[in-house]
Amino acid sequence: MKIKTIMAVKATALALALLGGMTPALAEQEVGLKDPCPITIENWRGKAFYEILFMNRLPNGSGVGYYYNSLGNDLEAPNDVMDARFRALNGDALKKEYGSDGVLFNGPRRLVANGITGMAWDGCKERVIATIPLRVLGIFETPDLSKAVAGSLPSYKVLVSKRSNTFTFNAGETVYELVTDEGAVYTMFSLSLKIDPNNTIENLPTLGERLTLPKGWSLRSRKLDQDMTLTSVADSNPPNTIVLDQFEGNYQYNAAASAKK
Repeated sequence: MKIKTIMAVKATALALALLGGMTPALAEQEVGLKDPCPITIENWRGKAFYEILFMNRLPNGSGVGYYYNSLGNDLEAPNDVMDARFRALNGDALKKEYGSDGVLFNGPRRLVANGITGMAWDGCKERVIATIPLRVLGIFETPDLSKAVAGSLPSYKVLVSKRSNTFTFNAGETVYELVTDEGAVYTMFSLSLKIDPNNTIENLPTLGERLTLPKGWSLRSRKLDQDMTLTSVADSNPPNTIVLDQFEGNYQYNAAASAKK
C-alpha cells in the first residue's frame, strides 16, 4: 500500500516561489512521505546512530524537511571513528550537493530505547554520506530555520516530528522523563554527544544535576516494572511532538505516562 503524507503541494510552492514567498529549493521539492518500508531494530540501547536533516525554508522563516537517519544500519568502523566522520561533515557542501536551504546535524547520537519498529520511507533507499548509510525516517519542523542552521535548536520547546514508529523500552530499564509545567510527560528515547561528548548513556543518572530546566519543569527517572512502548504516526492529528533538552537529548510525548511517579 502506498502512503503519502503531503506537507507542501508542488503547484502551490511554485506559485509562491514566483511571488517571492518561498525559496527555489522548497518550490522544487514536494516535502512528503511516500513508499513506506517496514523496519525492525532490536537491542540497540546505547548504540551509535547519526541523523542529518535536509531542510527547506517556509515563507514565515520556519523550516520543514526530511531527516535521514542511520538507525538499524551497520556501521563500518568503531563509534569514535564514525563520530569523527560525522563531526567533519560540511553543511554548506551538503546543502549545495542535495539542493536544500539548510542542513542540520543531529548527533552523534546514542539510542536510549531498546528497540524500534516502524517505517522508513522512499522504499528504504539509502543515502550514503561519509560512509554513513542513511534512510528517510520522517519529517521535522522547526519554528526558525536560520537559528536551527546556526546550531541552536530550541530546547524545552514543543516541536513537531512526523514519523511512524514505536519505541520499545524493556522491563527493568531506567527511563528519563521531562515533566512540563502543565504536567505533560516526555520520555527520552535518544541522547546526543554533539554539545557534550561526555553526555553518555552511562552518565544519564547525573543528568538532573546538569540540566537547567524552565520554571515549573522537572526531570524524573523511574525503573520500568514492565515493557513500555511509545508510538507515533506520521499523519496523526494532533501531530507527534518532541522536546529537546539543552544537550539535544530527544524526548517524545508520552500520553500514557502519569505526571506522578
